[in-house]
Amino acid sequence: MLLVFALIRAPLVGWGSVQTILELAGAAAVLTAFALNERRTNNPLFPFSILRIKGLVAANVTQLVAFAGFLAIFFFVTLYMQEVLHFSPIQAGVAYLPVTAAFVISAGIASPLIARIGTRPVIVAGALIAAAGIYLLSHVPVHGAYTSDVLPGLITMPLGAGAVFVGVTIAANDGVPAHQAGLAAGLLTASRQVGSALGLAIFSAVATGRTQHVLATRTPQAAALTAGYQRALLLASIFVLASAIIALRSSHTRETAPSAAIPAQVATDAAGR
Repeated sequence: MLLVFALIRAPLVGWGSVQTILELAGAAAVLTAFALNERRTNNPLFPFSILRIKGLVAANVTQLVAFAGFLAIFFFVTLYMQEVLHFSPIQAGVAYLPVTAAFVISAGIASPLIARIGTRPVIVAGALIAAAGIYLLSHVPVHGAYTSDVLPGLITMPLGAGAVFVGVTIAANDGVPAHQAGLAAGLLTASRQVGSALGLAIFSAVATGRTQHVLATRTPQAAALTAGYQRALLLASIFVLASAIIALRSSHTRETAPSAAIPAQVATDAAGR
């Protein structure tokens, strides 16, 4: 919690501020103390032996990095639609309905596809497709339109992201003993939360820096904001592309049992975002 809080607050108070440094140092100290305690006890809450399961760490890191990029979509595109295209909050919310539908379609296709070709190619292909969608969004213009400049990227991204969610969930559970299934699920949740906070912290700092630089040249505010959003979304697409490379180290299985409820969960998450 302290780590996530520090990452979220850092763009506001400054990465070099005393508050941020103390919060990050405190989080590191608490995590280190926890790790040392867990290694000494006979019945640990978090047995580190689970990290030795082949492909589990890679699957979690894949989700962490990918989620950092995915969440940027909902944050910066919403700001773009409201601050540049002058959408109302309701209009911006309705604009994401196709995203929810695309998530459901992607997750529904991914499950049987994994049964045929395995998790690894599905995760990699999904990440590449999602990265392409975010890259499209990184080119939104100042005088853009939703249907021509926003919608293509918004639909492309979840078509890949849904497959990533399904594939990573299955890969992260592959080889995990039944009595540690809850622990594996907790790791995935933690990687998702840390990835989201880390992504917003990094991309917000990048977007703000770019916008301030452009404003200093006496560029109109809408153009400066768009430049910041473009830079942040471009970096987000690079993060998702990097997750495709990391996924090459994840486990490769064709077992799809853990993903039975994933399409519904993906739809819920997309609607919530």
